[in-house]
Amino acid sequence: MRLPVLLLSIFCGFGLYGQSLIKGRIVSAENRKPLPYAKIQISEDRQVLSNIDGSFQFFLDEGSKKINISYIGYQTLTTTVGRATQFLEVALRPKYEQLETVMIPLENSADVIIKKAIAAKAKNDPKKALNGFHYKSYSKFIIDNQDALLQMKADSTAAAMEIVLNEGRAYLSEKVSEHFYSKSGGEQEKVIGMETAGFKKPIYNILFMSINPFSLYDESYQLYKTEYAGPLAKNAFKNYDYRIIDTTETEKPAYVVYFKPKREKVVAGLEGILYLDTQTYAIQKAKAQLLGAIRLEVNHEYEYFPEKKLWFPVSQTTTIQPGTGGKEVAVFGGTIGLGTVQQKPGVVSTIFGSEKISKNLYLNSTEKYYDISLEPATENPVKNASVYIPEEALKKDSIFWQQNRQMEYTQRDQAASKIVDSIIEAGNVKRKLQIQNTMTTGYYPWGYWDVDLTKIFKFSNYEGIRLGFGGKTSDQVSSHFNLNGYTTYGFKDKVWKYGIGTQIYLDDRSDTRLNFYFSRDIQETGSFKYLKGRRTFYILQPRFVNINFYYNYKTYWTSLEHNFAPGLTTEFRISREDIWQIRDYSFQKNDKTYSDYRLGEATISFFWRPFSEFVSTPQGSRLIERHFPQFTGQIEHSFKGFFGGDFNFTRIGLKIEHAIKQIDQSTTEFILEGNIGFGDLPLTHSFHAYPNSPNREKILKRFAVGGNNSFETMYFNEFFSDRLVMLHIRHQFRPFKIGENFQPELVLVSRHAIGDMEHLERHQGIQFNTLEQGYSEFGMELNKIFSGFGLSAAYRYGAYHLPTFTQNLALIFTLQLQL
Repeated sequence: MRLPVLLLSIFCGFGLYGQSLIKGRIVSAENRKPLPYAKIQISEDRQVLSNIDGSFQFFLDEGSKKINISYIGYQTLTTTVGRATQFLEVALRPKYEQLETVMIPLENSADVIIKKAIAAKAKNDPKKALNGFHYKSYSKFIIDNQDALLQMKADSTAAAMEIVLNEGRAYLSEKVSEHFYSKSGGEQEKVIGMETAGFKKPIYNILFMSINPFSLYDESYQLYKTEYAGPLAKNAFKNYDYRIIDTTETEKPAYVVYFKPKREKVVAGLEGILYLDTQTYAIQKAKAQLLGAIRLEVNHEYEYFPEKKLWFPVSQTTTIQPGTGGKEVAVFGGTIGLGTVQQKPGVVSTIFGSEKISKNLYLNSTEKYYDISLEPATENPVKNASVYIPEEALKKDSIFWQQNRQMEYTQRDQAASKIVDSIIEAGNVKRKLQIQNTMTTGYYPWGYWDVDLTKIFKFSNYEGIRLGFGGKTSDQVSSHFNLNGYTTYGFKDKVWKYGIGTQIYLDDRSDTRLNFYFSRDIQETGSFKYLKGRRTFYILQPRFVNINFYYNYKTYWTSLEHNFAPGLTTEFRISREDIWQIRDYSFQKNDKTYSDYRLGEATISFFWRPFSEFVSTPQGSRLIERHFPQFTGQIEHSFKGFFGGDFNFTRIGLKIEHAIKQIDQSTTEFILEGNIGFGDLPLTHSFHAYPNSPNREKILKRFAVGGNNSFETMYFNEFFSDRLVMLHIRHQFRPFKIGENFQPELVLVSRHAIGDMEHLERHQGIQFNTLEQGYSEFGMELNKIFSGFGLSAAYRYGAYHLPTFTQNLALIFTLQLQL
């Protein structure tokens, strides 16, 4: 297998034999500063532009060639390059005479042109100018070895081809899609075919990132996980400087406008050029770059459609290569620096099977648009999801790809598809991806068993050290069901807790699951757990340490989970729960006292993210991009007599989460939650506001770790309610970029709660207050002082203000660690 591929690659290399790679740099002769986007005219129909650092490179087919190098405001230079040219540094001299050749009217300065382009966005942006449109796209995504690629172009020897095979392309995927847009429904995509070399199943978290953003007209420009200020945003002049560097001499001439960030420490920005139509001020073409820890380059191409008098995008290419240090850009949830993934390793580090390959990172994503119609589609096959992948899209043959590829599928691509299997196998890539996917939900894959990391270790003042083991069977056991369970032991309370159950997979695409479960454990009094919502794995659960009011329970339940849409997950559960007290508490009803009781309950819960983007795959829905607001709700009813239940009551909870993220990396978050209970509601099933202050007199003994949306100055067991509303407002300022590894974040927090409780006399054995006068606290956090650790302080004020200063003050450690 290796020999034919090697011979094929060597044969391909002969076509490149004799080419010379010319590299160089263009600077100003006055101050040696680089000249970005200088024009190198190689022939009448071939030219290249310098990068933002003045560098350039091109292949020379002939023995020698005269080239012209020009830049607005500088004298054009003509020089000869040939095979002996190893590096060409060109210093252009300024020319001070009037620049009449550019033919730009005096009033059309760069700022005036940009203002007109911003004002004309409603006519030029396809999403605003059209009621709808649809088109097809072909995309090819490659992670490659840059050194091997250049060596292949420069040298066709067998030794060079061996390098290409052994250390070359490490990832290759292709995708063909239909795209639909309407003003009412937004953007949607149906994948017609997709293939990932080396993987039987596609790597969805790579294929559906924001690699190729559709439009440069938006207020922000998202590339991978980084938001950049849009060069044509409403506040563009606040973030960019502009300069005209050329005009084109085409049938539809364009101003070539250079843009450069002016607030890089505050707002992320790209540096590049816009080709703006001289008549309509629409984008004809664009190029953006970022140099630093990486070299990032994005190229947009547009085509003119005369029937709509509109320029529409037809292709985009994004390239990432190792840089020289400095700026960093988030990629796959991590950052690329010096050619390797740093800080939070993401998929890129997983794909590369060896350190040697990752040091020569070369990533390229190209997307071509075709069969473009600027009218709304008469029929849109995509329902509910932003991206829909039918089962048949994963089973396309070679004929399909030959018919639908919109760019050359090179011999190198063919060689790559044959060798990626061995690279993936050698680098144990599938195992790394398996670990990454399960770890984000709190599990670690271990053969036939996915270990539940939340069950291994906990500590609290009540249980002491709590050690255990739990998890579920993996897909290696069965793809139709899992067996799951746990067992733990508290060394202080000396009690075993355990659970066992099964989950049957009824339908993967809608994530329909049938569950059966039994458990015996303890639960915090007054807590309200939503069945649906994000399963978040916390390395440390701070509130858990100081909770001291629990009750015992033993429960049997069955539930049905179903996604009515990718953004709407639901669960319906029926259960029988036996409860007995740990502390001296009893509930009175009709002159009868209950310390132990049984509940027969039915619960319906939902988690709704209407504005987030999802991909619907045959294996289930996956989140592409989270947007706000999002809603979590639950209705729970206990029936007297159902499964022998003693009480009749209802509990309702609704939580609304919203976040406003600014381009300067500051974020404002809001969480509004309301709970109400009515009927024969025991204290175990009432509500608290998630207090997090231990009941100790001295402030240093109350020093705790900050909770997640908890009231830091509220003492445990101080308040309980059967009607409760909570509001959390959190504003995080942009990070203080003091050093490369020291970027603390200042956060201001305001929390408020109001509640009440009827029939206080029913609750015996414990004293507590109600919240009918409203509770307020203000906090300040300085996070990430050292690694994920920080410090915080909060102060209680208002109606429940306590007599002394220290009673109202809480000092807290903060901890922000992510997997």
